[in-house]
Amino acid sequence: MNKSSNKQKPAITRRDFVGGTLIGSGAALLTAKAPGFSANAQEAAMLPPEFPQTMAAPLNTLDESWTGPGGVGDYANANGNTHDVVNAAHTFRNRDFDARIATARDTGEHYDLVVVGAGFAGVTAAYTYLKEKPDARVLIFDNHPVFGGEARQNEFEVDGYRLWGPQGSTGAVWPLEGAKKIEMYSHMWDELDLPTEFEWQEATNSTLKIPLDNYSPMHLTWEATDLGWFHDGHDMAVNPWSNRFKDVPIDDQTKQDFLWMEIYRQPPEREDWAEWLDTMTYKEFLRNEMDIDNEEVDKYLNPFAAAMGCGLGTDVISAYQAFNFIQPGVNQYGRQFGIGDPTDYVHLAQFPGGNTGILRHIVQRLIPDVFGKTKTLSEVLSNPIKWETLDRKNQPARMRLRSLVANVRHDGPVETARMAHVTYLNDGEMLSVTADRVIMCGQQHLNKRVVADLPDDYREAMGQFLHSPMMIINVALRNWKFMDNLGVASVRWFGDDLGWFTTLRRQMILDGEEPMPLDPDKPTVLTMYNSFCIPGVPVEQQTVAARMKMFSMSYASVEKQIKQQFTKMFAAGGFDAERDIAGITLNRHGHAYVVTPPGFFFGKDGKRAPSDVIRKPHGRIAFAHAELMGYQMWEGAVHEGERAAQQMLTL
Repeated sequence: MNKSSNKQKPAITRRDFVGGTLIGSGAALLTAKAPGFSANAQEAAMLPPEFPQTMAAPLNTLDESWTGPGGVGDYANANGNTHDVVNAAHTFRNRDFDARIATARDTGEHYDLVVVGAGFAGVTAAYTYLKEKPDARVLIFDNHPVFGGEARQNEFEVDGYRLWGPQGSTGAVWPLEGAKKIEMYSHMWDELDLPTEFEWQEATNSTLKIPLDNYSPMHLTWEATDLGWFHDGHDMAVNPWSNRFKDVPIDDQTKQDFLWMEIYRQPPEREDWAEWLDTMTYKEFLRNEMDIDNEEVDKYLNPFAAAMGCGLGTDVISAYQAFNFIQPGVNQYGRQFGIGDPTDYVHLAQFPGGNTGILRHIVQRLIPDVFGKTKTLSEVLSNPIKWETLDRKNQPARMRLRSLVANVRHDGPVETARMAHVTYLNDGEMLSVTADRVIMCGQQHLNKRVVADLPDDYREAMGQFLHSPMMIINVALRNWKFMDNLGVASVRWFGDDLGWFTTLRRQMILDGEEPMPLDPDKPTVLTMYNSFCIPGVPVEQQTVAARMKMFSMSYASVEKQIKQQFTKMFAAGGFDAERDIAGITLNRHGHAYVVTPPGFFFGKDGKRAPSDVIRKPHGRIAFAHAELMGYQMWEGAVHEGERAAQQMLTL
């Protein structure tokens, strides 16, 4: 990233203000808005320079009022990164645990393999290892109250109906043949005996066109839903793409740019198209190749690109990452690549609680009675967790939750070490175990701090992984008659209000039954994927500022904003917030997506791509996470978990 010299510095620009003043005043911003943050000046001292992506605030004194209610069921106290999880993680980040690590109590336990992280990569790594060595002893650590990483769900009870919504990870590319074509498929789907065919429910008492998943109607297949666009002070514009935006309050040039964005079909043909795309931002491609230099188009694309998986907007993400997530214009390289336009033949298959349903099947393979006796798909998805089964002695796979791993190191020089020490915080006590092998399945911003004897080249590579936040909000409704009255199944709104998009979706029929109703008179859940793009700020600063923006929001303030926004959009259809909203759950993920600026995928300045460095084991320690693929899909996490397990099996 080019930085201007201190000499002859020009007048302060908006970028200088946002990138410097906002971040520098982050502690004041946080303490002013978010209950639980401390304003103590000493606590706000600067952290050591080797801790990038941090700011002058401790961020470890949050309370329940920040987290808010988590719904019902086994995931009720695990809605995203709760205040307990954030406090512990930031206390570790602040190095407050250093002295305690040195005096940790040895539990006397030794394992063949320790896995750090119980998301898709972690449970897959354990499963793969035990397939080859069924008599091995494997321990999985996770700092959350329940396994899953971002593949967890929110559950609600509303007027006698059980409702589900995803906390994060959502959807498998479907149908499977299409997934294989675009290389978004994992053999694990078949290995887990998951269905190879699905039927989707039809709405009752409504003629609305309702999509099959949450993501496609964001833009990919706007024609597959009755879509509304809402601008403050204007009526809902219904299906604006079908009438050239005649009811949308935007200028003619923006309308033309939107249409051109959709019909663009002839990007430059070149054999090195992928590497070439990785030399520029998506915004540069839009401007230089598509002749679209329009702030309104950027505002339209930014939250869409971020929520799809890019993390932030057009100004910082690699154009190749935009291709990976099927963004307009760059998606046409699929034709040169031989896969065509994926929006023509794939969508997502989403279980009621997102990819929680897939992950629970892997956990059941590790601990067969974790959900009791199950005979059906629905029972695996909805049976309560038998907590006592997770960490029993004398079973091949054990899982230890609420355990923050704070230090991993080899027992002596890396080249000759026969085992590793793993130190973790559980119930206020610092403990340690030993293991022949360790697989780190967390993100690199943690790995570079946890692995104590990490070589400089690994640390440098891990430092190139930047992460953006995402706040997934599930709004449980007693009915959705107001949407039916307005003629919209999906809604995109514009402005500075919280959020930008939500949609109804048709559920997959599971074991011959609808898991949730789809009737305007009955309850449902609307999910919102909220990014925090700050265009014009360099990517390193933007990831931090975005995270601080999310952390600064109390639950009460978010709840108020949702009610206000829904009232503005839906009141004309008969919506009443106090009557129609049954519950709101926030799921905050401070490091939800890896953000990939140009050069991330194919290297930059003659250096290898950072993922290529990290995929090589460090002694008895391997690393696995979907972000090593550059895009965080469950299929990629499974792939990385399998790769790391195979590496450890060859030791």
